[in-house]
Amino acid sequence: MLINNIFFRISEAAAISPARRDRLIFVSLILAGLANALVWILIPLFFRQSKEFVVLQYNIYFGISSLGPWAMLFLLPLSGLLVGAVNFSLVFHLYLKERLLSLFLAAGAAVFQLIILAAAVLIIYLNI
Repeated sequence: MLINNIFFRISEAAAISPARRDRLIFVSLILAGLANALVWILIPLFFRQSKEFVVLQYNIYFGISSLGPWAMLFLLPLSGLLVGAVNFSLVFHLYLKERLLSLFLAAGAAVFQLIILAAAVLIIYLNI
């Protein structure tokens, strides 16, 4: 019940907010969505045949610092999805009150998704 109420309020705020007509917010939303979708596609594309553990984390000082099943890699795009949902719900909610903050949140969400995409590509590179 609480989740439905929260989802309804977010979708209502996005539907009536003038932020949906702002070009920078729209481009950030599309870029973040495409980057997140690409990570969701790349992970099973490269790892679904893997039976053994894969490198989940790499550190330049110590080398491989975490191994695990490839399904744990889905935490990467899931975290991006959650951060993006929170950021864009705040963007649509705060647009009229704090336009500059909304623009920073939208750009930050897109940059965060691009960093997650880069991390996923590097993890794929390490495991090939």
